[in-house]
Parts: sequence; C-alpha cells; structure tokens
Amino acid sequence: MSENRSFDLFVIGAGPGGYTAALLAARRGLRVGISEGSHCGGTCTNRGCIPAKSYIESIRLMAQMKNAERFGIDPVPVAATLEHLQKRKTRIVTRLVKGIEYLLAQAGVAVFSANAGFLGENVLQVGGESVTASSIIVATGSSPRRPSLFDLPGLLTSDEVFDLRQAPASLLIVGGGVIGMEMAHIFSHLGTEVTVIEALDRVLATEDEDVSKGLVSLYRNVRFMTSARVAAVERGVGYTLTVETLTGQEKIHGESLLLCIGRDPVLPGGMLQQGVAINASGGLQVDGSMRTSLPGVYAVGDVTGEHMYAHVASKEAEVAVAHILGDRTRAMDYSAIPSVVFTQPEIASVGRKEVTGMNRGTFPVSALGRARTMEESEGFATIYCGPGGILERVTIMAPHATEIIAWAALAVARRLSVEEFLGPSYPHPTMAELLKEAAADAQGLCINKP
Repeated sequence: MSENRSFDLFVIGAGPGGYTAALLAARRGLRVGISEGSHCGGTCTNRGCIPAKSYIESIRLMAQMKNAERFGIDPVPVAATLEHLQKRKTRIVTRLVKGIEYLLAQAGVAVFSANAGFLGENVLQVGGESVTASSIIVATGSSPRRPSLFDLPGLLTSDEVFDLRQAPASLLIVGGGVIGMEMAHIFSHLGTEVTVIEALDRVLATEDEDVSKGLVSLYRNVRFMTSARVAAVERGVGYTLTVETLTGQEKIHGESLLLCIGRDPVLPGGMLQQGVAINASGGLQVDGSMRTSLPGVYAVGDVTGEHMYAHVASKEAEVAVAHILGDRTRAMDYSAIPSVVFTQPEIASVGRKEVTGMNRGTFPVSALGRARTMEESEGFATIYCGPGGILERVTIMAPHATEIIAWAALAVARRLSVEEFLGPSYPHPTMAELLKEAAADAQGLCINKP
C-alpha cells in the first residue's frame, strides 16, 4: 500500500449525488477526492435514466413519423431496431460520462478509478492506496433486487437490458413500477409481445389511481396481470412463470424475462464493521443533514435506501456539503420531490400522497389548444388543495408532464395558494396552461373545461 493521502472531503461513488458533492465542495475550496469503481455518472447515466430516455425519445419520434399524415406530411416508411437504438444510447452515454470527468478534472478533484472501503475512522482503502479525510460522503448507489427465485441464467435486470441488440419476440416484465412501465413502453413499441406482472392491485401504485387506470387503457397491446405473484420460474426455451392470481394459477411463457421489482442499497466494504446504523430499507440511516451514525461520514442517494431518484441524490449532496462547510440551518426536505415516468403520455406528480377530502380541480388534455396542434388528446392534470386553497398535490398525465412538473413542485414547496398559483400569466398556447386550467377548476372558475 502506498503513502497515505489526505483530503478535506472524500466521496465514494461518482453518480449524481457523488459528483455533485465533489464539484460543490471543490468550488468552495476544499481538497476533494472521489472514487469510482465503474464509470462516472453512476446508474442513472450508464444503466438507468439516460439510456431509457434515449430509447424513449427515439420511439417518440418514430411514432410521430408513423402519424405523419395527421400532421399534413406525406408518410414515409419508418422502423427502429434495438441495435441502432443501442448504438445511439452508447454515443450519448459516452459523451455524458466524458463531460463529468472533464468537470471533475477542471475543478481539481482527485479521481480514483477504484472502489473504496473503510479501514477505520476517517480512513479508507482506495484501490492500493490508503486515504484519510476529515469528512466522507458515501454515494455508492444501489443494484437491482434479485431474489433467489430469479437466480437464473440470462435473466435481465435494468443493468443488462440496455445491452440487448435485438428485441425479443416476447418479454415478461415482473414489476409494474416506474422502471417496469418504461420498459413496457419501449419494448411494446418495438414489436415485442409484452406482459407485465405486478403483485399490487394496480401498476404505478405510487401514482394516483386515475393515472394507473388511464395508462392501462392506453397500452392495449400490453397484457397487465395485477394482484399477481410469481410462484415459480422455469428456464427452457425462454422462461415459463407460474403466476398466482386472484382467480388461481396460470402459466405464462416469454422469450425473455426482465426483473423490475426494486433496488437494494450497495454499501462500501468495511462499513458495517464500523458499526454504522442501518434503516428499515437496508440503507444507511441518516439525519436531516445527511449524517450517518459514524462521525464525519455522510450518505446521499440510493445508498440510504429511500427516495431513489437522481434529482434527490443531487439535492442531498447539496445539503451534506453545506453541513460540512458549517451551515447548520439547512436540512433535507422531501415534501415536494417530483416523481416522473417517461411513458406515452408522460406522468409526473408532486406533493402529499393522501388527498382524501381535499378540494380538487382537473382539466383534460383534449381541451387544450396546444395539445391539439401536437395531435395529442390523452391525459389530464389534477390539482388538490387543502384548507385556505393551499396546493397540496399536483398530478399530470400529458405530453411534457416531466418538464412542467417543476413549476408545480415550486408551488407545492412554497405552499402557494390557488390564487397565488394563478397569479402569473401563462403563455398561450402551451402545455403549461394545463396547470392553469386545473387550478381554475379547483376554484370553480374554469371557463374552458368541457
């Protein structure tokens, strides 16, 4: 082992939380090191968010081209192959990874291309080196959950699915959450026969029930099995699942099997031996400043086992670095974290889950002028208000929902009333008017609602 190196801050993991923390701390003058045993950018950039959205954007364009006549354009033959989508994805990911590496180098962050583990208090082993740091941020992310029932050769998770170069004729997707539904969207549009098996009584169970029902009604070429549990898996020519449903057992077969049942936190080596506290999700227990139970050690992102979104990891990194720099006033707030799903139409929501008894306003996409110019008619926006007309939750199922949810997130975070939310002038014609009309409907003053 080489001579010990010392840093003000050392970050383990260069995903969204890790590289955000490293860059922020370096900009504030700290001596920063970061380790990454794979590729900079973490799961989101390399095997998650970015690859999925790359495929989805290509599919969106293909769908528009197939509907060229509706836009007054002469139709042309159009098709997509998984091999070409995979090549495009690789090009995009490679550029983004290099961009992160460039930013870290420009900021003077020492980058270690190795995994890091704990040797003792404030002491790490990084590859063949020993490193000490006044503060440590753990940002080691998560990995796809894979119970022993699914320990079979060739089975896919989100780690492997983007390496496919040919779409299977049929695909069984176990799990109807965000990842499962985005995968169903991608492969069904590539001509694959898709079946989604979900243990709960509806897909996208963390979203409003109207969203779940609406999406299922639109994806008519996908088979959905809800309240269904996989009891057995057989590997032969493809995969055969024994599925227990409310009406009995059923065997279903598919060429490929994709597991999308959640993710488990990945802890650095030696950390458990240091006596770190673990929460109910199996992740690192943290307080509002992102401190773990170990002195000087913080955790951000999926490794906490909670709120597994890249944008949450980045925000947690800001809070952790602020605390390291002496700011004791800032704490992580999860009350207005938006969730987004890149299906067709897109889905986004922010705010409280429990809305029973709240006043609500809703507006359909089909009544919006901008949507009609886009040949879009499916979806809606719903706004829920508490006492005093305070915005408590916003749900959007519409084109560009993942973009316009940011304004709604600000409104929920700032506890705006409906009147305050309607204060600005909403440009016309835009999809953002969907929120204005839903808010006006909550007041009983929506003049454009059919």
